[in-house]
Amino acid sequence: MAQATSLVKAFTNNTIPTEGGFIVTGFFDSQSFYAIYEVTAYHNVKDIYRTPEGITFKTDGNRTHTLIEPATYLQKYIEPVNRDAGKSVPYRFNEMEVYKCAKNEKVMVPLDPIPLYTNFTILEKKSDYLSFIFFPTPDVYIAMQRFLADSYYNDCNLQKKDSINAANLTMRTVKKFTIWQD
Repeated sequence: MAQATSLVKAFTNNTIPTEGGFIVTGFFDSQSFYAIYEVTAYHNVKDIYRTPEGITFKTDGNRTHTLIEPATYLQKYIEPVNRDAGKSVPYRFNEMEVYKCAKNEKVMVPLDPIPLYTNFTILEKKSDYLSFIFFPTPDVYIAMQRFLADSYYNDCNLQKKDSINAANLTMRTVKKFTIWQD
């Protein structure tokens, strides 16, 4: 089974694979079940270093997001790209697939990933976030799908069926990443 490790722990222990991997980061609103997940893939790292904002990778990559919006979110009419800091993702409604859950939550996933050029930073917060690195193994997609489904269920309060469907939706976009193509 694919191995996942806390990103901070892997950085501290100098075990981040430089040949490539996947990083899953989740940012949670402490007042509600509003959450933003980022899945970032990278390949052929030139350097990795820590900054006050987080861990910076000097390499190219791909990224996608998953936005989980609780039924009680009052600003659901605002485009995700125009929402307040900490609640926005770089997409408009027409660039995302929207999955409506049983308890009226919405899961929004971009149709296509975005490329990251030269470097990118995985942000760190003091609380209400998670960040794990998945090592590239033949079953990494299965492991990430299970991890996301569990997190959507446990951390975002989605029903089990909805969390599985949302994770499948996220993975559909992850499988479009081009970073592994030469």
